[in-house]
Amino acid sequence: MNSNTDYYRDIAEHFMHLSFEELTDVTLQQVERSLINYAGASAFTAYEGCCDAMLDLIKNLNPAGSGKAGIWADSGSYSPLTAAFANAVRLSSLEHNDSTRGSAHPGIYVWSAILATYEQYGASIPDLVRAVVFGYEASTRMALLAIEKVRELGLHPPGFVGALAVTSAAGLLRGLDMDQLLNAFGIAASLLPVCPFVSFVEGSDSKDLYGGWGAYLGLFAVEAASRGLTGPHTVLGGMKSLDSIFSGREGKDIPLGQPYFIDQLNIKEYAACFAVNPAVKTALALRQAHSIDYRDIESVLVDVYPYAYDLNEGVGRSYNTTSVRLSLYYTVAYALIEGALPPRAFLEDTIRDPKYRELQDRISTRRHDAYGEGPAGVRGCILEIRLKDGTALCGETDAAQSKCMMTDELMREKFDQLTAGALSPDLAAKLYALASDLREEDRDLAELTQILREIRPVKKIGSCP
Repeated sequence: MNSNTDYYRDIAEHFMHLSFEELTDVTLQQVERSLINYAGASAFTAYEGCCDAMLDLIKNLNPAGSGKAGIWADSGSYSPLTAAFANAVRLSSLEHNDSTRGSAHPGIYVWSAILATYEQYGASIPDLVRAVVFGYEASTRMALLAIEKVRELGLHPPGFVGALAVTSAAGLLRGLDMDQLLNAFGIAASLLPVCPFVSFVEGSDSKDLYGGWGAYLGLFAVEAASRGLTGPHTVLGGMKSLDSIFSGREGKDIPLGQPYFIDQLNIKEYAACFAVNPAVKTALALRQAHSIDYRDIESVLVDVYPYAYDLNEGVGRSYNTTSVRLSLYYTVAYALIEGALPPRAFLEDTIRDPKYRELQDRISTRRHDAYGEGPAGVRGCILEIRLKDGTALCGETDAAQSKCMMTDELMREKFDQLTAGALSPDLAAKLYALASDLREEDRDLAELTQILREIRPVKKIGSCP
């Protein structure tokens, strides 16, 4: 793999010739875990009625009856583009997604598109699994090429490259040939959304479109290429191309399949931006080690790495159900009071609870410049708690400790948290079982998608919790 022009072609050729039998047990397990995470998070967001106003707009512009694909918690049938768009928008609001290197969050894009494509056109499970691995690989490798420029420009990395994951995964599942796949990739890359991070900081509704638009654009590009429309094959490295953005070298030295990037999948513990993880981890550890009662706390100092500090300062002390997922004040306060940070911590009624606001008023933050910035920096936090009796407590967490490679037990615990209320225990167990076994050729995912379609929302809230 030398030039950017050849890079994507080489990746695509690898997966077009890869057989299901060549995938390792580790890869297959991570594909299953990614679907478990997607299904659980989708059940939660469908039940809580996340982004209903946005979904109403999407469905009004693209009415049911134009395809076979489903929007979760909706009885209609839609085109794959509309269904994937809506499901990805909803899931984007939760911030409980998976991640790979380069700050990619492939699951939102890949699974929304793959399940919609599967419902519309059908496919074998081996082909579906190969397509998922391709989508995760393409997303991560493209993110690694672009991450330095994306960070420099203040963009949202997953939203920027998400369509390229969809084009790869759905294109392979649809059976596009190499020329069509390159055209689809070129079409999507030509139209990549800018996705400024400010939408997240301000908590605007447009932030959740970063998930949905990537899914829509990727499937649009695949459909266009299947009909003979073309895109630039040298979009990553030709004259006046995107080579100045996809200018990194990271990832090019890693041979395909040794291992695949999905093999190193990280799944978020908390429904928040990863930037808050070190602070939350430290707060939870101190609370458990010292049996802290939050009513005994005099003050808290969150001494945190620059990126997390800057995001928190951007949000400030006034937030909504989107921007609060960047807030060190809220997430640390909640963790110290409750000893956990579950998805429901970010619902509208919860974040307005005076109990959490009162402790936040005793929390201050400091920019720990010694951690450094950028890829070479440490994602760390030092937390200092002073109790009313004068006791001083201190703890520190760095990036290696703040990431959680989830065990099967933790995965099941997270899944049960997400599906509680949305599904009966029996249906939740069935959904988990369906997502957990993708190794049989005759496996049918129609039952999985039907369970998600039949969820009934607890309420309509109009905005994204």
